[in-house]
Amino acid sequence: MSINAEVLRIRDVFSVAADIRVPPFQRSFSWGDEETGILIKDLLDAFRNSVIYFLGAMVVIRPRGRGPQDVVDGQQRATTLTIILAVLRDLSNSADEQALLHTMIGHEGMGMMFGGGHRWRITLNTLDTPFFREHVQMRGATNDQDRIRQAARGTGSESQARLADAVNLIYDELSDMSQEERSRFAQWLLDEVSIVRVRVSEYAVAYKVFQSLNHRGKPLSDHDILKSALFERAGFTNQEAIEQSVRWNTYTNRLSDRGFGDMLKQVRAIYDRQGTGELVDGLLQSIMQMMPVGQFLNEKLPLFVDAYDAVVRGNTEELNLGPEALKRICHLRSIHHESWRAPAIMFLVDHPHDPETADRFFWALDRLAYTLQYSIADREYRQKRYRRVLDAMDRHDELFDADSPLDLSTKEKADLIERLRGRFPNFKQRRALLMRISSAVPTGQPLLPDTDCTVEHILPRTPPKGSDWYDEWSRAKDRDELTECIGNFTLLTHAENQEADRKSFLEKLGIYFRKGSPSFAMSDDLKGRTRWTPDDVRARREQLIAHLAKDWALQ
Repeated sequence: MSINAEVLRIRDVFSVAADIRVPPFQRSFSWGDEETGILIKDLLDAFRNSVIYFLGAMVVIRPRGRGPQDVVDGQQRATTLTIILAVLRDLSNSADEQALLHTMIGHEGMGMMFGGGHRWRITLNTLDTPFFREHVQMRGATNDQDRIRQAARGTGSESQARLADAVNLIYDELSDMSQEERSRFAQWLLDEVSIVRVRVSEYAVAYKVFQSLNHRGKPLSDHDILKSALFERAGFTNQEAIEQSVRWNTYTNRLSDRGFGDMLKQVRAIYDRQGTGELVDGLLQSIMQMMPVGQFLNEKLPLFVDAYDAVVRGNTEELNLGPEALKRICHLRSIHHESWRAPAIMFLVDHPHDPETADRFFWALDRLAYTLQYSIADREYRQKRYRRVLDAMDRHDELFDADSPLDLSTKEKADLIERLRGRFPNFKQRRALLMRISSAVPTGQPLLPDTDCTVEHILPRTPPKGSDWYDEWSRAKDRDELTECIGNFTLLTHAENQEADRKSFLEKLGIYFRKGSPSFAMSDDLKGRTRWTPDDVRARREQLIAHLAKDWALQ
């Protein structure tokens, strides 16, 4: 019997020699959006704060000390990391970077001696491996997200649907970065993220190690450590510490551990604008520079909890907000990036009962956030812009000036309108945009982020061969230009979307208006139509843009 543990960089985990296998008896990929989202966002946070990141332990079995390694603990992380590497590879415009990242996924040459074209770094179970090879590991596989979703839907496999969801979520996160930032993230991921690989020679030992790693109590979170540090520096008596601890636990129960930790990140973004280094040290020092620790805990922390609960979870009972602010917060909660949260929270902490100013502020923040999401490809620029908004909020009389960073320049307005005429292939980004457009049309209402709505391509992405669609859409140029534009989108419930699928236009209309009125206001203008032509899509696109332009005062 032998146990060997070593700390490895991601570059080493997926080296040329790696041959990680998921045993047939292991469960399939089981992570949902929550787990995948937590990992990718934690990685991006650590990258932006220039800190190393520890991914925990991976337990593998290698009975003879060489050959394939059966993974007992860590397959979800290893699979998700492979998806991240594949998306980074497929989004890169550098041939050298693509080649480097692909070597972390598979190698075209080394498998030839064994009769195959690839030697893959990780192999899933028998059911999921073909799907994973075709839609993740092969070069360019992750670029067509809709194709991946359709393929997963066609198999009826829950694990493959989860794999498709993970690809979509990670693609949306990483495509939201500039090429330069994404390249730096890729290098950081390979060299600054580590994992402990525990290698054993027997299955019985592997499961003992697994149980030891996973059943030894809940690890301390950042906010647990911060709590101890704050209480110590506040100089509380035992009784005061008990009372504060009860309040702290009330907050964590209200927001959840994860939500409370994210709220603290927003506090740091407000108090420590540079935001580099470890969270606990940075937040502790920034609080102590702003005010006494006791004042923060007694006066400010409850306001931060209320503000976070409002902007992230939509619970606004503790605040006095006008209808415009409530509507705009609803819009903001669906947007893909989260950097807008810090200025929103700071405003509500400073103005919890000022509905008139709140209406004005959140109208402007709604417009700015969507502009930065859809017109600006550089995530780092967005963060700098929001820091400028925070700086302007410190100087209260400058926030609503014409040259305020909260406002849009003439060029930014024009650029946004031009971007709205483009293509929107990213699943989650276009869903948020369509929800926003649907609320801007004359009969529209704000839609909550968890609303049962999906994006429907009126002209199907792949019309059935020989169908009537080709009567109006015979030119491939028209299909390429317009299929992914907002004029060809509408919103349906999941059930309606699955039923509509690739049916003819008239059959789709029967589904859209089965109840008389459509499920979402964005479909209102489709009623009474009998044809769906390229000119119809272009005209509808301009009309939908006009609704947004009016709502946001872009013209």
